Amino acid sequence: MSERNSSFKAKWAGMIGNILEHYDNALFGLLAPFIAPLFFSDKDPITALIMTYGMLSLGLFARPVGSFFIGWMGDVFGRRFALQVSLLGMACVTVVIGFLPTYAQAGIAAPILLAIARVLQNFFAAGESIGGAIFVLEHTAAEQKNVFSSIYDASSIGGIMLASLAVTILSYCGNVESSWRILFLAGAVTAILGVWLRGRQLNEIVAPKTTLSSSWKILWQWRSSLLAVIVVSGFSYMTYSLAFTLMNGFIPLVTSVTKTEVISVNTILLFFDLLLLPLFGWFANVVTKERLMLFAAVFAALSCFPLFMALENASFPIVVIMRVAIVTLGVAFSATYHAWTQELIPQAHRYTIISVGYAIGSQLIGAPSAAISLWLFRHSGWTGAPALYLFITASLAAIVVYKFSKSTSALERKSSF
Repeated sequence: MSERNSSFKAKWAGMIGNILEHYDNALFGLLAPFIAPLFFSDKDPITALIMTYGMLSLGLFARPVGSFFIGWMGDVFGRRFALQVSLLGMACVTVVIGFLPTYAQAGIAAPILLAIARVLQNFFAAGESIGGAIFVLEHTAAEQKNVFSSIYDASSIGGIMLASLAVTILSYCGNVESSWRILFLAGAVTAILGVWLRGRQLNEIVAPKTTLSSSWKILWQWRSSLLAVIVVSGFSYMTYSLAFTLMNGFIPLVTSVTKTEVISVNTILLFFDLLLLPLFGWFANVVTKERLMLFAAVFAALSCFPLFMALENASFPIVVIMRVAIVTLGVAFSATYHAWTQELIPQAHRYTIISVGYAIGSQLIGAPSAAISLWLFRHSGWTGAPALYLFITASLAAIVVYKFSKSTSALERKSSF
């Protein structure tokens, strides 16, 4: 097998689990407005939706633990072994979700079982997205890392697109509430296929060594870089969560646009996202990834209030324009995220530190954004209220990117905070 062909297969194998992880996570967020009444039928519609969105943040505890454990495996036993464990675990849990009873069938046990399944799903998914990115970029030449970082993110969008397309089809058929289980079972089948392909094609090249007992010391030693990954990951994840999760439930509350119409736009926006990612990856080679990320974060902070306020009683075209704006800013910031974070950490500790940082940032800052934003709207009655959380997060991300862009080496970064 030629070196070029081997590198291509390694990149493809590294992206398979990332596609599934984003399919599963997006699927739950997209289905939330439809399954909320099924698992919280004893609550009013808004409360049921808030509680269902709240399950997106259950990874706050499971993902850091899972990322630490799976990240350690990736640094000790190699990327391949860790990615196999992660993907197989995700497949098993996804099957379980597909067979869960509803509130009408099991009462309070139904949302409890759903919450437990979400915790386990987050545990196994914790090392997948970052582990795949690390593996892909460690098989990529330095001059191509920005572009392949964006391509890897495009594989994330591919998973989200699959979920969005599936939910859209069921929504137009009018049977989401009765057929949602099929979508989770399909994801499990894909995961099992991914495990098989990885076993055949994932040729381990890099397997740095460390020990579990020393991992806590390593996290503390590189705490400034860890904090940077947390903040940047949180904002990156939040831009996705607002555009593709919150909007599905929020827009029908403040406009006359229906849930089906909102969902139908998702797939188109995701395709737009998919096209933009490689473009911004290439553009980062022209202006540098730090400048591109800084511009996106600053502009998001400055424009978030006008964008959300424009949604009040907005027409369908205005809704689309607003969502396009958020998607574009999110893509500009996230396209080179993986390349940026991997420059902060030495290879020997990269899997553990970046996985833990991403897990904490995405779950502590990003995942709760839909529930927090909806809560802010409910208690204020102001359409622009969700922008407050976005403004704070974008501002922090801009500060971190600016500060770390001033550092010239990893050793300087280690003591910069």
